[in-house]
Amino acid sequence: MGPKTSVGTPPKGDAHPERSGTAAGEGSATRRRILDIALTLMAQRGVDGTSMRDLASAAGLNVASLYHYFPSKRDLLESVLIEQGVFPVRPVHIDPEGGTPAADPLTLAQLLAGIMTSMFEVEDFVRLMVGEAMRGEATARAVGLDLFASFETNIEDWVKNNRPDLDDGPGAAAVARLLSAMVVGIFIQHAADVLGEEGDDLTALSLDRAREAASILRPPNQDAAD
Repeated sequence: MGPKTSVGTPPKGDAHPERSGTAAGEGSATRRRILDIALTLMAQRGVDGTSMRDLASAAGLNVASLYHYFPSKRDLLESVLIEQGVFPVRPVHIDPEGGTPAADPLTLAQLLAGIMTSMFEVEDFVRLMVGEAMRGEATARAVGLDLFASFETNIEDWVKNNRPDLDDGPGAAAVARLLSAMVVGIFIQHAADVLGEEGDDLTALSLDRAREAASILRPPNQDAAD
């Protein structure tokens, strides 16, 4: 995603409120408030039914001020994921054995569990995005594509750096596509409420599925799973 550009000419001193003094806190607070209001409106009206003008009005801003913070609706949607640490993916370090957070480098199980946990942390937003994308809403579909592509990139990079045997075999990209599809499929199963009691503890679910995948893909001569 490219650098943000403002629309119109903001008052002098306000062009980048996040960069200086008291205005920094005010700009950050306004940005978070816009995101909160956007999620509320989109939950009620859908992504396509929420215009930037509607959002500006609900936030008590003029449209030029809103575009200063979010140059497009796509930028707005991606910013929700960025704020939550999901896009670009920054997986939390979860120990598959249930212990304290693990140090780098991540194992495959930790990487997958982190991606799934990050999705579940913004579950309502991801549900909204998936639903809108399935109905053909172009912006939601584009952001969803970027999100899932970022999953694949993280997994592909891990395979290239840690499992040359898989990279030389089916290929890191193929493994990444498979595991990314698994992550998305688990989310869809949860959203459809078909996991039963297993879906009650999403952290445990993420860890279990991540361990299963890592175990299936472990080298034949390795006894312990990643």
